[in-house]
Amino acid sequence: MENSDLENELVKYQPDMIRYAVYLTNDYEYALDIVQDVNYQILKNRDKFESRQYSLKISFIFIRNRFISLTRKSKVLYKEQETLCNVQVENNTILYDYNYILNLIDKMDIPTRALIGLLIQGKSYKEIGNILNMKEGTVKSRIHNVRKKIKNLLPEYF
Repeated sequence: MENSDLENELVKYQPDMIRYAVYLTNDYEYALDIVQDVNYQILKNRDKFESRQYSLKISFIFIRNRFISLTRKSKVLYKEQETLCNVQVENNTILYDYNYILNLIDKMDIPTRALIGLLIQGKSYKEIGNILNMKEGTVKSRIHNVRKKIKNLLPEYF
């Protein structure tokens, strides 16, 4: 099939292709985009149509497949955006909880706050004991008691 014949066939079938795409999408502009994509792919691969006659049926198959592909992509993008929104909401909640917990810690006595501060810095029990001049067992016990106190103050989180 010659290039001009293929182009003439595409032009001839345009109204039918657009109607079918509108039927699938329920959106005229989106349908035009799909038909344009399909026409581009057909013209790009025109050498595959040289040996046989171009048919309208192939266009419908291409349009349907393109529609399915775009629909799947949009669902994946929607899920990614939904996940991103959920993460942002969770982060905002975490910041709120973090500030609430800081206020609770501020109300604790100074030795307890010092212990929590060293623990937050990532110090080991042994290092905390050396800094506060305590035995490692005493540090473990006090940290356990602080955790218990925090759990009692925040029962909805534990």
